[in-house]
Amino acid sequence: MSVNFNKIDGPLPVGPMPEPQRNGNGTSGASGDFARDLSVASAMPSPPPEVSAEVQGAARAAARLHELGRELRFEQGDDGRLRVELRDHAGNVLRQVPTAEIFDFAAGKVMT
Repeated sequence: MSVNFNKIDGPLPVGPMPEPQRNGNGTSGASGDFARDLSVASAMPSPPPEVSAEVQGAARAAARLHELGRELRFEQGDDGRLRVELRDHAGNVLRQVPTAEIFDFAAGKVMT
């Protein structure tokens, strides 16, 4: 499966990430205890099953698009609106996709 996000812009300017702070032992992060940090992260709530099912459906549709030699590309237009293009793997634009169709894609329907 391939999802191509060459450029992701939000509503605000994006700046460089600061260097992570290092602990005295040379590790990054707040505690420096990877096992403890991992256990805290794994205790985070999982998304509801219906959300997981929708994400899996979208992933299956994206994989099918890839098999067909297609990909979706999301960009912010000059007017600030979301622009979605269906492209072949060479980068040629096959068509502009109305954003309403993206919901069909997320539901697992494949565009051609």
